Amino acid sequence: MKTKGYIGTYTKKEGKGIYRFDVEENDQTIEKVEVGYEVEASTYITQHNQFLYAIKKESDKCGIASFNINEDGSLSFINDCLASTDGTGCYISVSDNGDYLFEAVYGTGILRLYKLNPENGEIISLIDTYYGTGNGPNLERQDGSHIHFAKQTPDLDYVVIVDLGADVIRTFKFSDEGLTLAHTLDVAAGSGPRHLAFHPSGDYAYLVTEMGNTIQVLSYKDGEFQLVGKSLLTVPGNFELNSQIAAVRLSHDARFVYASNRGHNSIAVFKIINDGAALELVEIVSSGGTWPRDFNITPSDSFIVVAHEQSYNLVLFSRNKETGKLTEIENEQKAPEGVCVQFI
Repeated sequence: MKTKGYIGTYTKKEGKGIYRFDVEENDQTIEKVEVGYEVEASTYITQHNQFLYAIKKESDKCGIASFNINEDGSLSFINDCLASTDGTGCYISVSDNGDYLFEAVYGTGILRLYKLNPENGEIISLIDTYYGTGNGPNLERQDGSHIHFAKQTPDLDYVVIVDLGADVIRTFKFSDEGLTLAHTLDVAAGSGPRHLAFHPSGDYAYLVTEMGNTIQVLSYKDGEFQLVGKSLLTVPGNFELNSQIAAVRLSHDARFVYASNRGHNSIAVFKIINDGAALELVEIVSSGGTWPRDFNITPSDSFIVVAHEQSYNLVLFSRNKETGKLTEIENEQKAPEGVCVQFI
């Protein structure tokens, strides 16, 4: 069985933009890693139905591009919307109905809302831009707002952003008229919240903090988040060198949650307990490369592919569905400056 995937990359050195690859699950190998489409600064990509959306930059113009995913996995350009000069995005996601796209911009701390045509994948326009406010105690990294994540909430009523620079999580109402701030949750000062992942129940989410190297359970209801229990370290307690969390993802059966640690160069595995309200550490394993920026789990829940930004290698792990534990099985395939992994 072949599972098709894509890698988004930086294009500062050797990266070309969007790469495509196959996971041959029967043979337990990564195959056919090749350039899928050359796009400058395509550091995050996301799929909705037969369309792939990517961050894009041309000169000082920033925005997003859309592509049709062909039957063989190749990409056909649809259009782009480069309507801003306020910085290149770092994370994008699409609303459940395909009508909207949310773009988080780390450097300038902004959230962009775009209108999409879900029938043909076309990007219609940039609707609105929210400019983040606030800062944290780490002046080097938290001199102002640095929004790193934006995604629709499970109830479909809000978009949530995670602001590393201001140590806050905010939710917004959104429509063709734009964005309206609804709620704000303050998290631990100086922790640098980065990404979160929702439990399928919609009642809980799992927040990772880049500078705190922690994972924290949040409860969610009607646009409001609350902290639940204590945060857990994603690196060993005696590790004293620099490490920064990158990505967090749940297994499709929602029994385990995974987080990647840049610096410690590892993947932390946690078991989800108490119907989603708590976590317990299972293991922390080497990621098989340097600076594991992103990873993803195949739809079968049997394998994980990790992209390493600095060592360029893609590492394939088999995954034990009962224990959540990972076993490295291949690490030779390359995708230069890989920072995002998505499966279709």
